[in-house]
Amino acid sequence: MNCIEENILTIMPRFIAIFSSNPPHTLAIAQTLTPRIEIHPPDGLLLEVTARVEDSILNKLLHQTSAANQLKTGIASSRIAALFAAQSRPGAVVAPGTERDFLASLPVRLISLTPYGYDHKLFLTLFRWGIRTLGELAVLPEQELVERLGQTGLCLQRIAQGQDVDLFQCHVEEPHFKESQELEWTLDSLEPLAFILGGMLECLCQRLQNRGLAVESLQTVLQLENRTSYKRTLRVAFPMQDPKVLLSLLRLDLQSHPPDSGVVGVSLQASPAPTQITQHSLLHPPRPNPEKLARTLGRLTALVGETNIGSPVLLDTYRPDAITMEPLQAKEQEQKSFIRHLPLPARNFLRLSLRRFRPPVATRLRSEQIAACAGPWRSCGNWWKDPSLQWSRDEWDVELLDGPIYRVYWDFHKKTWFLEGIYD
Repeated sequence: MNCIEENILTIMPRFIAIFSSNPPHTLAIAQTLTPRIEIHPPDGLLLEVTARVEDSILNKLLHQTSAANQLKTGIASSRIAALFAAQSRPGAVVAPGTERDFLASLPVRLISLTPYGYDHKLFLTLFRWGIRTLGELAVLPEQELVERLGQTGLCLQRIAQGQDVDLFQCHVEEPHFKESQELEWTLDSLEPLAFILGGMLECLCQRLQNRGLAVESLQTVLQLENRTSYKRTLRVAFPMQDPKVLLSLLRLDLQSHPPDSGVVGVSLQASPAPTQITQHSLLHPPRPNPEKLARTLGRLTALVGETNIGSPVLLDTYRPDAITMEPLQAKEQEQKSFIRHLPLPARNFLRLSLRRFRPPVATRLRSEQIAACAGPWRSCGNWWKDPSLQWSRDEWDVELLDGPIYRVYWDFHKKTWFLEGIYD
């Protein structure tokens, strides 16, 4: 072997398989040694290195691992051979080009370590054929194997031969958009705190912009002088990247909910979301500016409280006016007119609309006032829950002698007639 061939071999990729009793600790050490790491749940790791540095990386890994963390390692030029070596013969180093010979004597049940080996019926078929080792599976006729087991059989045979059948899935950790700062002195007012928050938001938004992301929600954690933590979560109506707008919303939120002690530390963590591009329509009224909308909602929240602002959403119940308030989300929605898509004969029936009274008005009805009526429509519910939430009533549509048509109902709990609305 000449010098050129030796240099080529030293830069060829090699794989270190590791099975650990403490996978998170092992992963943290491995990330300091190489960026190319593949995770094999629940306790396996695969490191891609070069032949030149495989020994030094393995020695560093073993040296930095604590005695309580038990490791099983294997090295080979294919990922599958390294994994099988670590499981069957810990510490084995498979020379390049000898993967098939090394695997030949290993039991075929090792295939269960791969995504292709979880089918128990497949293993039963192999055992019926008398296949006990990977070498016996590797020498089966390829065409007959595919005819009986399909492409899965072909993948299993290549695995038994020491070949990788899928691509290396490099582990990439999700970025954490978080900024923290410990203060040298205690802050007792909002103004100096807002100055520090502004600088942290500048850094946070810049990192988000570099990845094409925006802030969907922002969690603020204040470390207080009395050794407690004060947490607030700010949800914006529209993903945004402007630190000045976010700072104004944070100021409004902290003004409405101030901490009960001095601040000695600050932490901001953003929940990212893809940026949204607003496409204005020539056929519909212009939508409000998202940043102005978010600032307006922040001011209203500071005035009326978080539970009194948002988008009303109907609850899954027949109880009248049963709604809950959800945070307002300024999303693009296709605006359609229901009446416009109805056929012409159906449009003639959509003339009356019920204008409801909130709250309903207690009333008295006499039979001589009623020209016509329809009903009753009885509804009741929540009798198995809180008594304040249960209802039971009969609804009627009544036309009075003087012309108007009303929706009225009889409340069985209050024993009273109520005027719910009028048809226009």
